[in-house]
Amino acid sequence: MKNEKEFPTYPPLFFVRITERLRRFFLRMNRRFTHPNMVLWDMVHNFWVAAGIGVVAELGIADLLRGGPRTVDELASETDTHPESLYRVMRMLATQGIFRELRGKRFQSTPLAEPLRDDQIRYILMLHLDPRHFQMFSKMMSSVKTGRNVTGEFEGGELFEHIGSDPKRNERFNRAMTNASWLQAPALLSAFSFNRYRKIIDIGGGQGLFLAAILRKNSACEGVVFDLPNALSRAGEVIGEFSLENRMETLGGDFFKEVPAGGDLYMMKSVLHDWSDEDSLKILANLHRAMKPGARLLVIESVIGKMNEPSFGKMTDILMMIAAGGRERTRHEWKALLERARFRIIKIHPTITPHSLIEAEKL
Repeated sequence: MKNEKEFPTYPPLFFVRITERLRRFFLRMNRRFTHPNMVLWDMVHNFWVAAGIGVVAELGIADLLRGGPRTVDELASETDTHPESLYRVMRMLATQGIFRELRGKRFQSTPLAEPLRDDQIRYILMLHLDPRHFQMFSKMMSSVKTGRNVTGEFEGGELFEHIGSDPKRNERFNRAMTNASWLQAPALLSAFSFNRYRKIIDIGGGQGLFLAAILRKNSACEGVVFDLPNALSRAGEVIGEFSLENRMETLGGDFFKEVPAGGDLYMMKSVLHDWSDEDSLKILANLHRAMKPGARLLVIESVIGKMNEPSFGKMTDILMMIAAGGRERTRHEWKALLERARFRIIKIHPTITPHSLIEAEKL
């Protein structure tokens, strides 16, 4: 493999669940003994912290600090920013453990700053903290009133149309999705046996990092990453990085029209949550048509948990509602949607990430 970036490593699922329960317990205790006014105020001002993270991510501050502490004047000079204003943002973030302020208005990196580096998950952080996201969330009331997404209100069209027509935005989006795959891949690979399937087709697989990770671990498998041509722009680089020229190929197309036939396993990661039930059924119908008898479907998505239980899916569901008109789904909703498309769920495989692997077969 050629200069391949190492994937992160995670503790076992049972350990993550225990620590998450402990975290929630102490959070509940903190809120129980804090006045509700202060709890809500604390939640609201997290918006300011998020905006500050977006600024330093865009400026690449974490990469500038990789060599050691720097003064704010040096950072401002290299980022073409106002020194005092940059200092005030950095000072705020240092209170959250993102950077550490030293004497003389100098700052150094911290473990919480490392994800902001270019070789970590900077692009997915920038995607979610893009000024357009703040615009969309400012119009949440419109979605609540109408039941429709708000993208058209200030962009004049649907979200993915705009992403595809803007080369810079398309590049950033695709790199963000690759960041997400890099973050999730180790946990997803440990939760499912991909080696049972000779040919794997990744529908909407973008630059192909997740499929490449699967093929690296399972040398008997080969695969196809299928997506719109503009989403596949860097897939060749990923194939070369993993030395998979003989086992992995790309194929451009539109999953609303057709998907390639001949796969033993079809998978879609973070695809169906972008779409309404009606649009999802169109995608699933094309999958059903292409799948041969005995082939399996793997839908990798959040599965919303019980009432009042904290859930990443309940958060991203709001983003889907506002931005794309899609939705996250409960176990019951996934079962109903897949049955309408003539699929039967065999098993839902949980992971330490917010995503589960929903294994299904065609009826």
